[in-house]
Order: sequence, then structure tokens, then C-alpha cells
Amino acid sequence: MKHSPHIRFHVDPIFQKELEQLPWSVPISDWHSYGVNTLNIKRGISRHVVIFVKTGRFSFGIKEISEDISRKEIDNYEQLLLKGIHTLIPAGFVVREEQPIPIETPVGIQYEENFIAHTVTVLVNNVLPDSLLYSRNFRKENREKIWDAIVQMFIQLHSNGVYWGDASLANTLIKFDKREVPFIGIQTILRAYLSDAETVEIRPKLSKSMREADLNFFFESMDWIHEDLRLSGMTRENSGTEDDKLYIKERYMQLYRVERKKKKFEQQTSFNIDKFLGSISNPSYVDQFLKHIEEHKWYMSEKLGYDVTLAAATRDWYDTIFVPICTLFRTEHIVELFKGKTAAELYIEIMNNKYYLSQQAGKDVGMIPAMHDYATKFGATEKHAPMIKQITDNMLRILGLTK
Repeated sequence: MKHSPHIRFHVDPIFQKELEQLPWSVPISDWHSYGVNTLNIKRGISRHVVIFVKTGRFSFGIKEISEDISRKEIDNYEQLLLKGIHTLIPAGFVVREEQPIPIETPVGIQYEENFIAHTVTVLVNNVLPDSLLYSRNFRKENREKIWDAIVQMFIQLHSNGVYWGDASLANTLIKFDKREVPFIGIQTILRAYLSDAETVEIRPKLSKSMREADLNFFFESMDWIHEDLRLSGMTRENSGTEDDKLYIKERYMQLYRVERKKKKFEQQTSFNIDKFLGSISNPSYVDQFLKHIEEHKWYMSEKLGYDVTLAAATRDWYDTIFVPICTLFRTEHIVELFKGKTAAELYIEIMNNKYYLSQQAGKDVGMIPAMHDYATKFGATEKHAPMIKQITDNMLRILGLTK
């Protein structure tokens, strides 16, 4: 009599009804023969059997693997999401218990468990797998945007004590996402998602050697993925070049320094730069924000007659100086003159321009001339003159310098 496998579900109740409708008693590679709505989705190279299906309200990615690894991978996904890391949403894992495998031993026949597990994740839409990324002849500028997204993922992982262990484009998805940028609005960006968490290790802190090992493994993967795709006839020339690797490494080192400085800044001020000021990519900008706040702290303390805390000074500086000026950047469309800049970067760069002009003039030139000079040098043209005039008038009002 044919054995009917026992199926165990270890899945989120939200997805249980849909997942129970699938034919788990047979290998997933045969599901297309059982009326399952399998999805024809381009995916990266995988050493496991992977399929994509739609059932009921949801679409899933299903990977066939051992139970121990599947259990660990689902737990890793959950921990990564709790840390705010962009990864797949785990639905759970499903185990098919086949008949035990008889093993001959000196003491007779013994039976080995024969469990086949499946990691189930919710399908991520609008993503670009590695095979598609490598098969397109992207311009350098666009290729660097992809590398930037991957570098940001590495920063996110490593700054949260996460060692990937199997870092490669094959385990990465690139997705077009929406991001709210303070004082700028919604932007469409490229974001990298970790799509394989089998080898992930989560520690209190990562050593420099572990971070370097993750990056070096990624660089090696660029070579073997390129070769696999070349043999399949899918790739182009000059993908994953030494220049690409150098760009990734240098960008990583720069942004990792930024991340360390931001964490120290938050410890000192109880203030999150990314949330309130916006992203920055220059480590010195963190130092400059802190310097401005310390100067504001001194000013507040002198005015109030007692020592104001750095946290209180930060909040007051944000409310009375940063927000009004950056709101002006948005409402008066100044960001349109400086595409790609965040309000935080504009603030620092205009302040820096004011400092250099003042040094040259031997006196404080004031915020408005500095603004004019910066706009003229970095994007403003004659047709922007009315806009600059309105910005000037409003900034004078904010700074209390109206006549």
C-alpha cells in the first residue's frame, strides 16, 4: 500500500489557509502537473529547487531544503525584520515526512528520518534578480546606483551585527521602492533585499575581519556568477569588473564611517539623523551637524542662564533653525535647483559656503549672500532669479533680519 506522507505546517496563521491548499505530499518540482498556479518569474541561480506560486490571496516563493536549515532561515528572517533590515517576509516552513530510510548496520536494520522541508516566503514584487542585472548593459551611472543599493544593505546588516555568510548577487533582489525624504517628499529609489538567510549569523557586534569576509565573498561571487551566466549566453562584457569592486569597497568604507558617526551622534543627542534630517553620505557632515548644535547649546545656555542639555539643544535647534530653513527649501522649490541633494546636505553645504566666503571677506557675509553664491555656482541660472529672490525674502524673515 502506498505511503501517504504526513505534512507538518509551521506557518503564520495569516497564510495557513492558502498554504494548506497546495499538494505538499509531492515534490514541488512536480506541482505544475497538479494544477498549481506556478508563476514564471525570472530568478537568480540557486543550488536548491525553488518555485513561485499564487494561491488564494497571496503569492509565495518556496524553497526545498532540510528542516533544520529551514527552521533557522525562517527565524533569521524574523530577526532581520525586527532589526529593520530589508529582507523577505517569512510565511513559515512546511515539512513532508516521508517513509523512513532503512539503513543496514552491524546490529541490524535501522531507520533514518526522511523529512523534506520547504522555506516559504511572501513573493516580493517588482524586483530585478541577478540574472537580469547582469544581462543588461547598464551605463556606469546606473550600475553604480545598483552597487549603492547593495552597499546600503551591507551597511544595514553589519551595523546591526549581522554576518551574511553567503553574500552574493544570487542571494540579492533589487527593488524599486518608495522612500519619504525629509523636506523633499517621496522619492523612487533602488533598494537591495537579502533573499537568502540560511547562513546568516546575528551577533552583538561584527569584527572588522568578518565584515571584510562578507565583502570579499561577494566579490568572489561576482566572478563566478558572471562565469555561470557567460556559459549560459546571458551575460554581457565588463560586468562585475575590478572597477566595480573598487567602487563597492570604497563606497562601503565611506558609508560605514557615516553609520558609525550617526550612531555616536544619536547616543549623544538622542536624535536620529536619518529620520529627522535625511540621508547623508559624507562622514564630516555628521561632525558639522554636531558642531552647529553645540554652538546652539552655548547660545541657549547663555540666554537662559543655565546649562542646557545637548539633547534639549538639539531639539530646539531642529525646531527653530533646521526645520524653517529646510521647509523653505521645499516650499520654494529650491531642491529643484539641486537635483539629488537632500535638505540635510543642502543645509550643510550652504553653511559651509557661508564659512568660506566669510573667511575670504574677513567678516561674516551672512546667510543670504552665501545662499545666492551657492545657488549661482551649483545650479541656479538666470531663469531662477525670481525663485532666488523669493527664497531670499523668506529666509530673511526666518532669521529675523527683515527691515
